[in-house]
Amino acid sequence: MPDDRRATVLIADDHPLFREALQRVVAEVFTDFRFREVDTWDSAVAAIDEQDVEIVFLDLSMPGMDGFNGLVALRNAAPSVPIIVVSASQDMATVHDSITYGASGFIPKSLAKDELVAAVRQVLEGEIFTPSIATGRGERPINPADAKLAESIAQLTHQQRIVLQMLVSGQPNKQIAYELDIVESTVKAHVSAILRKLKVHSRTQAVIKAGKILALLGDLKGNKAS
Repeated sequence: MPDDRRATVLIADDHPLFREALQRVVAEVFTDFRFREVDTWDSAVAAIDEQDVEIVFLDLSMPGMDGFNGLVALRNAAPSVPIIVVSASQDMATVHDSITYGASGFIPKSLAKDELVAAVRQVLEGEIFTPSIATGRGERPINPADAKLAESIAQLTHQQRIVLQMLVSGQPNKQIAYELDIVESTVKAHVSAILRKLKVHSRTQAVIKAGKILALLGDLKGNKAS
């Protein structure tokens, strides 16, 4: 993406120091930009409605977020705008859920400035960024192979993740096409991309892999609740 056009960057975070840190990161990515800073979810929605926003940095714990409902609502309000979740946490389940509910990237607040800059550039190039290391909720350790699988699933596009979830639930291509209001050839294209990104050769293998990681995340969430 060219750096020579003026961009509006929305920073939605209730911590002034981190908003300042993100401004320095954005200054490394864009040569001409303007900031809009907000510290509540309602203000973030209003900012998206009022301005042509280029990218959004969103704090999951900001007042008014209501968990992932806030992320979903912002995603629906601006479907073409990349939303990068910023969080003090980087547990695997939170990373996975953020991407599943529409974020284009997940950036832990503990990342160094150079890593933050690289993550933002990756998202602006159309890729999905997730941290290389994610820790499990509670005391249960995460198997490196499971963490790698979660990262692979995180690299799927939003539409591909929806298709994969429907595959896991056992729906055929025709039904998926009907529910998503797309043609069946598009579903087949998504399935091919899913197989490639998960490094498997059949939809059955993809379902097994996805089912494994979804089960793992369900166990992690159960551990947190217990």
